[in-house]
Amino acid sequence: MKYILLIISFLISALTFGQKKYEPAWYQMERDGEYLKMASHLLYQVQSDSTRNEHADYLHIARSYGYLNDYEKAIFYLNKSMDGRSEKDDKLFWWYYKGTLAFFKRDKEELEEYLEKLEANYTPYYEKNFRTLKSLYENFEKGYKEASSWKS
Repeated sequence: MKYILLIISFLISALTFGQKKYEPAWYQMERDGEYLKMASHLLYQVQSDSTRNEHADYLHIARSYGYLNDYEKAIFYLNKSMDGRSEKDDKLFWWYYKGTLAFFKRDKEELEEYLEKLEANYTPYYEKNFRTLKSLYENFEKGYKEASSWKS
């Protein structure tokens, strides 16, 4: 009886750990470098499903156009991601948004201004945003994909 319980316990834990965690389809598109497909997929999702987090979806759409160096569309969707929001809603994220927008607009001085604000005030929660802005500033002459890639 002891062995049967041990085997059952082992099987349950093996099945639990072996299950793949749910992942949105666009994650794989991003990993595969299919940025236009990713943007199209997310646009379809946000326009056909009123329960979507439009803020996050439009932010990811903006990033995908940034990866394609289509900064005009990146600016449009980044601004759309912030519709109805202001600096007082989340000051630290606002600075990240404004710094990223400055990169897309090719304004290094403005990017530096928001990088400095974020650097002086960020918390561990915003560390990735800070690192991204810092990387955008340090690699300003590169395209968005390469300039924003501080992890690699």
